[in-house]
Amino acid sequence: MMKTHNLIISTLFAGLVFLFSIPIQAKILFDSTTNSIFDLDPVSEETKINASFTTHNKPIRLSFLTLFWHRNEEHTGVIHIYLLEDNNGYPGAVLDSLVSVDTRTLALGDQWLAIPLTNTKELSAKTRYWIQITAAGASGFFAFSREKFGDGVLNEFYMNKYGLRSNAVSGPYLLKLEGDENFP
Repeated sequence: MMKTHNLIISTLFAGLVFLFSIPIQAKILFDSTTNSIFDLDPVSEETKINASFTTHNKPIRLSFLTLFWHRNEEHTGVIHIYLLEDNNGYPGAVLDSLVSVDTRTLALGDQWLAIPLTNTKELSAKTRYWIQITAAGASGFFAFSREKFGDGVLNEFYMNKYGLRSNAVSGPYLLKLEGDENFP
């Protein structure tokens, strides 16, 4: 009985060592989350917010999105997040629906939303894409900054109801986008 118990423990330990020895391939594609908040923009069906990002040297799949959100009591809509292709420097066609979040499940007030992304496509290396945040109903506000710091921030753009703007000039929306290069 003791030999069987020791064998099981040894096998579990070896499996854990193997799991921890696999290199993690998560890459940060865009990160403006350390910048200070300047203001909040509303998000609705009419007021979509698009933010560009560019992939690195290898194909990648999006894995995680973090963004700064504000919700009031009247915000009971659904946030929809999409992956878009680039169309000559502008948001293009929808490539994938990444996630939907019912804002009634969120706390009131300011918060960081950490959202795992599923059902995403393999993205080509060294290619610009866009994240689109829109909503059904009144869902809340998305924060932006006038600071221009962070991985992947300076060479990217955003588009909102005021048009296309450069992060290097106006500052980015507060978000972090990560991807995984280690996928089947």
